[in-house]
Amino acid sequence: MRRATTPTHTFTFPEDIEVGDVTEALITYSQCGKTILEKKLDDLEVDTEHNMFVLQLSEAETNLFAPGKALIQVRAKINKTALASQMLWLTIKPALNSEDM
Repeated sequence: MRRATTPTHTFTFPEDIEVGDVTEALITYSQCGKTILEKKLDDLEVDTEHNMFVLQLSEAETNLFAPGKALIQVRAKINKTALASQMLWLTIKPALNSEDM
């Protein structure tokens, strides 16, 4: 992900989990052990046809990150069952000018 851009992140669920059944969700982005950004179910597009969450970040949100590595994890709840994805590494790339356009 490059700072000062508006990337779209997709989070595909396994076939045995229906994304439309998710009642709560939290996507956490962290860097250097600190939470940088969190998004809840209301912030996400729920694509039931492709069984995924879709999230577009803003320029301001990508500028919250320093160049380097970040972690992402998706947590979801279906009824009373809480689920968590593996933590995924994301490379944050710099921009020559990171002002919002």
